[in-house]
Amino acid sequence: MPGPSPDQVPQNWSAITSGYENAFEGLSSQFAADVIPLLNLEAGQRVLDVAAGTGAFSLMAAQHGAHVLATDFAAGMVERIRARAAALNLSHVAAEVMDGQALTVPDGSFDASVSILGLIFFHDLQRGMSELRRVLRPGGRGAVVCWGDMQKLQLMSAVLDAVCTVIPAFQPAGTPVWARLMGAEALRDQMQAAGFRDVQVTTVTRALQIAAPDSFWNEFNHSAPPLAAMFDQLGPERTAEVGAVFTQSLLARATDGVATLSTEACIGIGRAAEDS
Repeated sequence: MPGPSPDQVPQNWSAITSGYENAFEGLSSQFAADVIPLLNLEAGQRVLDVAAGTGAFSLMAAQHGAHVLATDFAAGMVERIRARAAALNLSHVAAEVMDGQALTVPDGSFDASVSILGLIFFHDLQRGMSELRRVLRPGGRGAVVCWGDMQKLQLMSAVLDAVCTVIPAFQPAGTPVWARLMGAEALRDQMQAAGFRDVQVTTVTRALQIAAPDSFWNEFNHSAPPLAAMFDQLGPERTAEVGAVFTQSLLARATDGVATLSTEACIGIGRAAEDS
């Protein structure tokens, strides 16, 4: 049996915590903001954030008055959430190292459970989805965000185009882990199979605006374990060549000095049965 991919190893995520926050959270946090009103979060509600990353959703939910438990299997991510919550004086945010496929919290203990672009990396997608539902009180609401149309992920396309320009023979190594769950239909099916009721999926497009491509590249090339692994394998010289092509492509599409890359994601909202 093949071993885990780079994005299924907690130490790999701990190693890129800073790059993720500085380069990628600018996009993922927009989807986090979309989830807040869709969940109808109210002050005092108990919210579980699974595979929370550097905590964008957790911090937003807490600022809306929710009591949040942020979980991630990477200790580096959890440490960063704790530091950010402390800096914002958000005492109602707790953060714990936890496997989203085997959450160590009781059944029915949360009003809402969320995973934003995190569950998509799990080895066992269905188990992770079922855990999100298990922890909800009867009638509680869950939210999962995955990517939408592969052709509408401009950030990912831009880096792949840059790699292929430098290395014409480059071939991606099969289907990425995160692409096993993509699109509205697949997300709806997975949530329903996990026991969520009344599943509604909203497809949204958000844009990452990049004003300093060179600085962005220096963070972005180590903002996710697969990217870090690929560029570590390519070595510093080839990585610099790819970076030069990538930044030039951003400059070519910039307006008033700002490059915009749009990305489509799907947000699934479902509820636990009233008698669960």
